[in-house]
Amino acid sequence: MSRPHSGGSRHGAKHPTRRKALPATGTPSASGSAEPVDRQVSVRRTSAGLRVLFVYPNLNAEEGFNHGIAALSGCLQARGHQTGLINLNEALGRVPSDEEVVQQIRRFNPDLVAFSVMTQQYAYAVRLARAIQRAMPALPLAIGGVHTMMCTQQVKNERLWHFIGIGECDEALPKLVDRLAAGDHAALDVPNFSVRLPDGRYKDNPLGRYPSLDTLPEKHYAIFDLQTLLARKNGWQSILTSRGCPYRCSYCFNREMCDRYYHKGGQPRKDYLRHYPADTVIRQIQRLRDEHPEITTIIFDDDLFTLDQEYCIDLLKRYKQAGIDLPFVINAHVQRFNEAIAQALAETPCRIVKFGLESGSDRLRRAVLDRHMSNEKIARAFDLCHKHGLHTSAFVMFGLPYETPQMMHETIELCARIRPGRMRWAIFFPFPGTKSYTICQLGNLIDYRRMRALDNYFVASCLRFDPATDLLIRKLQRTFHWRVNALLDQPASAEYRRLVDEVDAMDADQWDHHSAAILQRDRQLSDGLLQQRLRHYSIRYTEVMAVDSDYVLAEQGQDKHKAARTWRA
Repeated sequence: MSRPHSGGSRHGAKHPTRRKALPATGTPSASGSAEPVDRQVSVRRTSAGLRVLFVYPNLNAEEGFNHGIAALSGCLQARGHQTGLINLNEALGRVPSDEEVVQQIRRFNPDLVAFSVMTQQYAYAVRLARAIQRAMPALPLAIGGVHTMMCTQQVKNERLWHFIGIGECDEALPKLVDRLAAGDHAALDVPNFSVRLPDGRYKDNPLGRYPSLDTLPEKHYAIFDLQTLLARKNGWQSILTSRGCPYRCSYCFNREMCDRYYHKGGQPRKDYLRHYPADTVIRQIQRLRDEHPEITTIIFDDDLFTLDQEYCIDLLKRYKQAGIDLPFVINAHVQRFNEAIAQALAETPCRIVKFGLESGSDRLRRAVLDRHMSNEKIARAFDLCHKHGLHTSAFVMFGLPYETPQMMHETIELCARIRPGRMRWAIFFPFPGTKSYTICQLGNLIDYRRMRALDNYFVASCLRFDPATDLLIRKLQRTFHWRVNALLDQPASAEYRRLVDEVDAMDADQWDHHSAAILQRDRQLSDGLLQQRLRHYSIRYTEVMAVDSDYVLAEQGQDKHKAARTWRA
């Protein structure tokens, strides 16, 4: 929870270091059991505050900006503490061994190590934490992120973490670190934390209120190596204008987050939806643009940028009035998108409007995903974007619980109907703690061995399908866009129909033999069609994104010609 500060000396080293014992939480031994209270971990304070090192395990996944870490670092620095980050992702450079990570931690010399973890990275986080524990048994370990909210008991069962952060800890983590610095036993009582006691049990503190976005310190963007990240992401920088989502999709953590704050913290569900002040958002963008002229595009990464029409349109006006000419990308929802919003977006440098469709099967969307929207509503939203000249992106999934090949074909048909500017797909993953995970559990649909082996949702399914359906899912992972192309009434469609027939005729062994060459075949075919100006979708940027050739031809720069990013199966 990117890069650690270099050097081992502490800021303010001319002041004598004062050591204070951490309030008795107990220290695990190598076997995982708690040591007696007299083996307390300790913290070391200087006049410059404590040193907190975030660790962000993110292997075999998209390199990206973690807003939670930036927000927490900003809050800690505002209270006089010092922060650093180890950002672990193959796209950002060679991933250090566990022993090398330990050495980086030693050089930073932290008072607290804090992990920010998603579910599919949790096993790696545990492995790293145990290596840290063996090397530095007195160093307190904290963990937060979506996984701790969704799987709190599992995290406790490790008997590894001194502090388990639950929910949004923007106010709670600085309070915890302040109390640790003071040697205050009230550190055991900080809201939003489960704190390990000397006997190995956890003291579960209540959830606090939702942090007010009006009063939080600004995020510490510089904790990430933005120069490297921006170079990897073609200058695209992520920004948030809000937190929360009103929808209760079965596969999303927002449902559980909102319910837990309501039942355990007494927080009204409506309070989950909050916006940063528009002036704060504009100021952050201007500062980032001034400090990093390599930024080419802003990504508004809100779950739902168009949620509040008044706020959305006001922010768009301010963006334009501030003279920010950077193109930007937003996430929208077909039920929160209308003529007024489309018109406002068209008057700005909006680059892409992204919609989550998930499936073309209306029955599956409603019964399994709790997505209560019709295909007609989806089509109208895309028609609005086309009318106003807005480039669109459609996100879909396949391999959903109880999904049939016919339902998958309905998704292909819907994409061919609405003609998005680009399509992006994923293979469904049942995240523990979600309603969709329970659906899969009750139906005995999960292959847990395969589930444990997956560290992303791009390459394979962990659900139990019959062999023919499982093979179709594997083929769709590579050729979804070929099937959309085949349904279009375009000059190139006949060639794609031939390719689809070729792929469909392959059995599992034949597919295993030929699948690795699909990306190269796709690019070679696309390059020829681009020269002929024949419209089609082709894989660009990542192996799970297909882009309309009109956009490929119009886009500046050479990134569109680079080999697509792939992930390990």
